Amino acid sequence: MYKSDLLELKYVSEAKPGMSLVALTSIMNVSTASNELFSVTGILFFDKGYFGQILEGNLRAVTNTWSRIKNDSRHTNIELLDIKEIEERRFPKWSMRLFDPQEFSIHFPQFGELNAKIDDPDLKTLETLRMLWREI
Repeated sequence: MYKSDLLELKYVSEAKPGMSLVALTSIMNVSTASNELFSVTGILFFDKGYFGQILEGNLRAVTNTWSRIKNDSRHTNIELLDIKEIEERRFPKWSMRLFDPQEFSIHFPQFGELNAKIDDPDLKTLETLRMLWREI
């Protein structure tokens, strides 16, 4: 792939109230199947009602996926943090990998460090995700 053919997109959003394990599992199952079909890779983080996601793939696949995400009624306050051309994927083996906070901190130690620096528990998850997604 040429550099301009491969994109990385990062966003955060807030789950609608009542996001259940069943709903999260459904999101993962549908996303994994769709991403495999269109060669999109990436990670999804969910904690305390907030999502953080990084998507990688060709321009068309990422923009189509992003359009579906923006229109998904299971979340709100969708904030695009970054979209940029990349030379290679960081998550080539994961069509979609879901992380909980503990596992995420193991794979991305800077998350735990940032989380510890934020004092307001109401802002902790969202602000940490915003800062981390901008750094990784």
